[in-house]
Amino acid sequence: MTMRRKAIKRDKADESSKDDIDPRYMVPGLTRGLTLLALFTRKKPAQTLVDLAASLGLSRSAVYRLVYTLEKEGFLTRDANSRQYRLTSRVLTLGFEYLNARSVLEISEPVLRSLSDATAAAAYIVQLDGANAVYLARAMPTAGLVSSLQVGSRLPAHATASGRVLIAQKSGDELQRIFRLLKLKRETVVVPPPKSFAELQTQADQDRKRGYVFHRSIINPGVVSFACPVRRKNSVVSAAITVVGPEQSFAVLGGEKPLLRIVSNAARAVSKRLGYVER
Repeated sequence: MTMRRKAIKRDKADESSKDDIDPRYMVPGLTRGLTLLALFTRKKPAQTLVDLAASLGLSRSAVYRLVYTLEKEGFLTRDANSRQYRLTSRVLTLGFEYLNARSVLEISEPVLRSLSDATAAAAYIVQLDGANAVYLARAMPTAGLVSSLQVGSRLPAHATASGRVLIAQKSGDELQRIFRLLKLKRETVVVPPPKSFAELQTQADQDRKRGYVFHRSIINPGVVSFACPVRRKNSVVSAAITVVGPEQSFAVLGGEKPLLRIVSNAARAVSKRLGYVER
């Protein structure tokens, strides 16, 4: 093996170790298929084979094999006139099965409604997926649109109150993994993640000790979020409950201290229904 090949091999090994991905166990075809499905968005719900090939950087023949397989498996459908592909409802079953497996969603529904009514803000149940905060359930106040976050939204966890509450429960290897994932996002997110692991750890320690996070949005000035952890029977934090709304509305309630009482009571209510016994 030449020195050049050895160097290339070392570089690839270093790259894989940075994000905990072992290329030996990756299935390229599956990765491409999942990436292709993710190309269908609200802005681009229908796309041609040429569009998909351009986005993936693959040949049309390679992409055709992917869409052919996904079409036959029922995840894509093709319009014969426009020659555009669209997602089918079968894609939704994957998300619904994920949601239905989380009893916390059913349990939290009435609590979210009460919380939203009490604060005149949008109330959410959020879980951590890697370095993302995923918004799984929502209740909205009857008057006005206070948050554009939809169920299923994924935001960088470090930039949200709920995400920080969930990161605060991690330590050791788990926190190290989150930091590595956040480093990969540094060039693609509006709110830069902590520059060092020590900085992330300090923030996590402070958030955990405080027991909640009161966060003013940098992306949407004037919007505030407040989050508390939700615990299961074994005391493990499985989710966060959060309210999101205009800072002016929260000021009417009295600010941070009244919000702590309201949101923490909601978090306790959900935790109690999950079997958690507060000591």
